[in-house]
Amino acid sequence: MKTVYLDNAATLYPKSAGVLRAMERAFWDCGNGGRGGHPLSLAAVDTIYRCREALSRLFDCESENVVLCSGATLALNMAIKGLAPRGGGVICSTLEHNAVLRPIYALAAEGCIRQGFFSPSFESEEKTVAAFKAALKKGVRLAVFTHASNVCGMCLPVKELCHAARERGVLTVVDCAQTAGHIPLNIRELGADVICVAGHKGLGGPMGTGAMIINPEFSGIIGTVIEGGTGVASRDRFMPSVLPERLEAGTANVMGYAGLAAAAEELEPDPEREERLRVRLAEGLKSIKGVRVYGADAKADYAPVVLFNVEGIPSDTVAEGLAERGICVRGGLHCAPLAHRVLQTGAYGGVRASLGRGRTEEDCESLLLAVEEISGGKI
Repeated sequence: MKTVYLDNAATLYPKSAGVLRAMERAFWDCGNGGRGGHPLSLAAVDTIYRCREALSRLFDCESENVVLCSGATLALNMAIKGLAPRGGGVICSTLEHNAVLRPIYALAAEGCIRQGFFSPSFESEEKTVAAFKAALKKGVRLAVFTHASNVCGMCLPVKELCHAARERGVLTVVDCAQTAGHIPLNIRELGADVICVAGHKGLGGPMGTGAMIINPEFSGIIGTVIEGGTGVASRDRFMPSVLPERLEAGTANVMGYAGLAAAAEELEPDPEREERLRVRLAEGLKSIKGVRVYGADAKADYAPVVLFNVEGIPSDTVAEGLAERGICVRGGLHCAPLAHRVLQTGAYGGVRASLGRGRTEEDCESLLLAVEEISGGKI
């Protein structure tokens, strides 16, 4: 049975052979970077620097503004907790992943911040911007929002939101886990203070990698979330003030970053092609009796994600039926419960099909045929 992989929002599959080769070289050639002056340690330093350089070119920043992390979740936690104003307000959208929601909930529960929300509009970007500005009440100092929903793929008007925040002296953190590698990103043009990316999704790197990208124009200090060895300034009691050492403690994932560097260097985004496939998938699903597609009619840009349900069948049951036919998707709440509440998907969430490089028209047709069978009662 042929496998049709449509779960790229969870992780891109398959990764390229070049990524694996880079990781294998690092396995044999690298020691612990910054923990000695011998050749193996220096090889690790070079490997890590290569990764920073590759990401800095992708996102238009300096290499020292690339803070390497284990993934977008750690990057978001570091950014949110490192920038959250003690006693001040933090707002986020109602489409956020738990990697944004839970750090904010935790800070609010501890009494460190006041939390608030704004609701993106599925009717117009102007209404989203208006809702955002209305939420920027007195005392709000940090705004955190997704670039694209991991549930339905709708993009927010990030440039406009960041501009509105900057006018009011509010810092911005943007979750780009679902857009990095799919949509070209330039942090200076976006105007965000920080963007957080996953290495293993659209970028095509290995799991366990990601980065916090800090705008070169940002002049503030980000508080530390983890402390420890950096390989430099070991006598100091506190973490260094300079980036990236301030925010990176402990032994780096050299093999993972070697793979991420290779993935970033070979990356060739094709957003037009992915958008054509997304539209084909969304429109095809809408044409099947008993199938509902969520969010795909919004007047916005999209990441290559489509969310749907089959009437009367729980999303997990549909996902299982598709898996039995060799089609990989994800059912459920996708770690974004508020987004499902906004989209009104019901108690079982929805079925998410997500595209990536290498996906074809044939893959879309396979999914449509299988969903039609399931909708017709052939579980």
